[in-house]
Amino acid sequence: MWIGTLLAAISGWFFLCATRRAEGRLQGWRGTALGLTAALLAAWQMHASGMGWATSVAQVLAVAMLALPCLSYWQAARRRTARATARGVSR
Repeated sequence: MWIGTLLAAISGWFFLCATRRAEGRLQGWRGTALGLTAALLAAWQMHASGMGWATSVAQVLAVAMLALPCLSYWQAARRRTARATARGVSR
């Protein structure tokens, strides 16, 4: 079950990387496709551990929705630090 939870959190990261404000190769359809794949694998893994399909999908969506704001905050803090460092170096 912990593998399914980890995959669900990873799918949240892929969905975050797919947004317009993200930069990188995973922006757009690539991040979305990887996020959906990770979410499907997570739901399958949860189902294999003995949960029903509806419970598995609900668990995966819950973990992805909880992980998304945490990962977004972490990414924003990292960018803010990088921006402050770049300003300090350029002066």
